[in-house]
Amino acid sequence: MLKFLLSTALLLLAPTASAQLLWSGVPAGASPNEVVALVPEARPASRGPVLLEIPRHELVGAVFAVAFEFEQDRLTGITLRSQAETASEARAIAQRLTASLRSRYGLEISTRSRQDNVIPGIDRKWSYRRASVHLLVVEDRVVSLRYQAEPTRATGQL
Repeated sequence: MLKFLLSTALLLLAPTASAQLLWSGVPAGASPNEVVALVPEARPASRGPVLLEIPRHELVGAVFAVAFEFEQDRLTGITLRSQAETASEARAIAQRLTASLRSRYGLEISTRSRQDNVIPGIDRKWSYRRASVHLLVVEDRVVSLRYQAEPTRATGQL
């Protein structure tokens, strides 16, 4: 009986164990109801592919808006955005996020950190398992952190 229960539990957990977690324990491909069950502060939104949102979420000492993006009622991405007061504050937030992301995912696969005054900004990307994390400072004061599931490739393709 114990073997049967253990086998049943493993079969039920197998699909979720292989699902790629994007942010805050939410797997790619989750339905809106599954996201709300995992992140109770998520609320309905009315913006295109964004079906759920969290208006205020604190992370690394800054306030972010969180948007859960869906295609055909399946989660494909999560974007966190923070509006800083100044460009230097945005860069400081991005640097704190970079340190946190490096401790979790290692060195980024791409770094375009522009230090000149003409085009200030940060653009960094990490890839892990079947997801990517993209940190970007846009318009000098907006910090964007995007978690996205990478499309699966058909077998036999390069």
